[in-house]
Amino acid sequence: MSDDATKEEILSPEEIEALVERSSEPGFDDGEFRAHDFSGGQSLSMSKWTELDQLVKKHAEALQVILSSEFGVQISVEAKERTFGVTEKLLVELPERLCLISTPTEPFEADLHLVLPGELLTELVNHYFGGGSLPAPTMPKRVTPSEQRIGERVSKSFFRIMSEIWSGRLPIAFGDLFIDITLDRFSMLPRSEGFSVIPFQLAVGDEKDFLITLLVPFDALEAQKESLIPKHDSEPSMENLGAWDPEIRTALPDVSVEVRGELCELRATLRSLLKMQVGTVIPISEPSDIELFLEGDAIAVGRYGAFDGFKAMQFTKFKEDRS
Repeated sequence: MSDDATKEEILSPEEIEALVERSSEPGFDDGEFRAHDFSGGQSLSMSKWTELDQLVKKHAEALQVILSSEFGVQISVEAKERTFGVTEKLLVELPERLCLISTPTEPFEADLHLVLPGELLTELVNHYFGGGSLPAPTMPKRVTPSEQRIGERVSKSFFRIMSEIWSGRLPIAFGDLFIDITLDRFSMLPRSEGFSVIPFQLAVGDEKDFLITLLVPFDALEAQKESLIPKHDSEPSMENLGAWDPEIRTALPDVSVEVRGELCELRATLRSLLKMQVGTVIPISEPSDIELFLEGDAIAVGRYGAFDGFKAMQFTKFKEDRS
């Protein structure tokens, strides 16, 4: 091959640009090359955090009750599937009109970000000031001061509930709230910084759904992964258990356990419970059957009656016999 040939460009700048544009199209596959998702490792790690799914679900349920009460309108909240995203991609996907609340958080040693879309804030302001029967107005490009105050109120409820719900698995504490109505602050983060994206879908009354998003730095959650993965108790070795088996069998009959018989189950409203005081009488009809519990687990069913002058239970069925 001549020197002149080696100096020629294999692809022209126009050809390279066209190839890059086409390879970015959804589903592009020329039979030899295909797009690779470099976030696969993070997504795999996040899929193991099954305890986080339970926390987020309870978070959504509590948030639904609190927001409905605060704004006087039925608000449904549903936790959606978690994803992984980086700053550069999120800047493109986040709504242009928004309220962005950031707060330093322990033990993450990093800021968490809550994204509230402007359309949701407009709807909440409309209900809060008594305009729920009228359609929400079309607002200017940026969030208004009233919407910003509503956004701050929503974020305080959101983070307070988060602290209470997550405390059983991962005690967290929040610092001051930094409220922005642009993405300027967020855009200063490293473009490749990864986040666990936790979306919540809200429906306000009969209006369309809105999506609020919690952004938690991926590395911060990864450092706390032991709290987000189910704990499995290691099973004792059968070899070691065999030596102790006779002693265990001898000692077991003398172990104290809690056995409880349950006569009945009542359902009551919170209003009636709050009215109860010393001297309140709750009528209980005489049961035909009683359940017997061992350390909280139902083990038998019996017939309620009397024996030798005492109230008694006659076993009719044990757990292993129940269909």
